[in-house]
Amino acid sequence: MPGPTGNLLLDALSPELRDATVALCRAVDLPGRTLLHEQGETPAHVYFLCTGVASLVVTMAAGGSAEVGLTGHEGVVGAMQLLGPTPTPSQSFILMPGSALRVRLDDLRGLFLTSSELRGRILEFVQQQTITLEQIAACNKLHEAEHRLARWLLMCRDRSEQDTMTLTQEFMADMLGTRRTTVTMVASSLQARGMISYRRGKVTILSHTELAKAACPCYRICHTALRNLYRPVAN
Repeated sequence: MPGPTGNLLLDALSPELRDATVALCRAVDLPGRTLLHEQGETPAHVYFLCTGVASLVVTMAAGGSAEVGLTGHEGVVGAMQLLGPTPTPSQSFILMPGSALRVRLDDLRGLFLTSSELRGRILEFVQQQTITLEQIAACNKLHEAEHRLARWLLMCRDRSEQDTMTLTQEFMADMLGTRRTTVTMVASSLQARGMISYRRGKVTILSHTELAKAACPCYRICHTALRNLYRPVAN
C-alpha cells in the first residue's frame, strides 16, 4: 500500500480513499513561476501540492494586481472549480518551487460527487481558503504596509515550512499591491530590527516571534484557520 503523499489533505483521507485518489493523479515537478491556471478560465487540471507554494493573484483590467490567497502542501489548487461552473477570477502560479500530484478536473469531480469523505475534506479546505481571502481583503485595505508584509512572510513560511525564501522586492510589491519603494523601506526596517535578513532576493526569517508581533492580527486568524484543518472526524 502506498505511503503518505506529503499532501495534508490526501493524507487525512482513509487509506482506501487516498489510494483511489492518488491512482487518478500524476506526479509533476513545479518550477518557480509555473502557471497552474489562467485568470477567467476553467482549468483542465487541479494540483495537490506536496511541496512548494502556489499564489492566487487577481489582475485588474486597468492594470495592477494583488495576491488573494496562498496554497501549500495543506491543499489543492483548483478546488473551487469543483463547486460550480463559474471560472475563477484569479490566476495561480508557483511562488516557491515544489512538486504536486496533478489530476484531471473531470476525474476528481467524479470522485468528489460520489465520496462524502473526499467532499468533506475538500470543502474544509475551501472554507479555510475563503476565511483567508476575506481576511486578506480587509487587511490590504485597512492595515499598514509593515503589518501586511510581516503577515505575508509568515503565511509563506507556514506553507513552505522554510525560513529562507527567494522573493524579490518587485515580486513582494506585486503580491501586496503596493510600490517597490514601500517594500524596500519596510523590509529594511524589519531587517534593522533583527526580524529578517534580506540579501540578493532571498528573505530569511530570523525571529518568528518578533515578526509575528510586527504582523497585524490578520496573521493569527489566518494561521488558526490553517492549523485547524483536517482534524479527525468525530464518530
